[in-house]
Amino acid sequence: MAKSLVHLREMSMYWCKLLTNVVEEDEADAKITDIGFHNLKKLSFKNLDCLTCFCSGNYSFNFPSLEELIIEGCPHMKTFCPGILSIPRLHNVNYENELVEIGENDLNTSIQQAHKKRVNSDLSKLSLSGRDIMSIWQGEFKENFDKAKTVELIKDEYAHIPIHIIVKFINLENFILKVSSYEEIFSCGENEEHVGALAKLKTLKLQGLFNLKCICKEDFWFKTILQNLHSLEVKYCHNLMTLLPPSSSLENLCSLEVSHCDRMQNLMTSSIAKSLVRLEGLTIYKCDMMIEVLANDGDIEKDEIVFKKLKGLSLFDLESLTRFGLGKYTLKFPFLKSLFVSKCSKMKTFFDGDLILPRLRRVNEKDCSSDLNWVTQRLQNDCSKLWERFP
Repeated sequence: MAKSLVHLREMSMYWCKLLTNVVEEDEADAKITDIGFHNLKKLSFKNLDCLTCFCSGNYSFNFPSLEELIIEGCPHMKTFCPGILSIPRLHNVNYENELVEIGENDLNTSIQQAHKKRVNSDLSKLSLSGRDIMSIWQGEFKENFDKAKTVELIKDEYAHIPIHIIVKFINLENFILKVSSYEEIFSCGENEEHVGALAKLKTLKLQGLFNLKCICKEDFWFKTILQNLHSLEVKYCHNLMTLLPPSSSLENLCSLEVSHCDRMQNLMTSSIAKSLVRLEGLTIYKCDMMIEVLANDGDIEKDEIVFKKLKGLSLFDLESLTRFGLGKYTLKFPFLKSLFVSKCSKMKTFFDGDLILPRLRRVNEKDCSSDLNWVTQRLQNDCSKLWERFP
């Protein structure tokens, strides 16, 4: 397709969160070796979180008319392409709003140097690719690992996180994993010493891990690694069926957001929910197969679940959701002030047991404080009437 764009004069890409490269290598056609964008004058990349290069294939690219190249908000773009590149009219690149001169027609070197300069200006955050991980393993990658508090990994081909490498970041607090091949994040086969080194972790973000089946299979490792976790965000993990091991405990978790996990039928067991004593915000959206948020594990029929600090609950575009939970126990939200439910057409009841939410003031961004008893009754018995009043 790229070879057919003979009249293309301008190409701009922005806010494509999972885009890793522009031109994909065509393995089916080995005859293609040269690609020319003969009339392209302007090329712009902005806010592409996962972009690593224009093309990872070893093609020769010819841009005889290119005069302007903009790279902004692309933290993982460290090179343009590995093949031969012809850019006779391009003399500089606008990299993060700074003009960087291209020496001797070597665009790759110019981008690499600009990227390294930017990384060195903020050593607390480090963006790595799968190739960087291999370089660290081989001792070729020299960075100030002890200064990095935020590490972002992208396009890693390992089946699980190489913890023996990650533990080099001894002050790691924020861990972001994007568009990688992980089937399991933390492997139960890891050394206990390595696992304990990640106990400072406060934020974990998983985005575009299409092969992911679980975060961790063993409860012990999960508790050790994520015991101080404050924020968990999981997006575009289409094969993930279970978010947490059955008896996990996340006593320090304050924020939980899950979206676009197509095979997930419930978010957590009722026993896990009891451990979320500090959870303040819960957001779930676009999980097509989710039937209920809480799965009843049979242990609390006459007990209660209390979300002690939950202030905001959002359920959006969950086409299979029928209820928040099913059971005869008591469900309490003592501090819940805001409830947002939209595009959950099968949700006819909120919860079957006793429901207590004394401070609820807004439903779907509308004031409901004057009719709190009515709202509570409708939530418990017939959500359809509630959604009619608060569309």
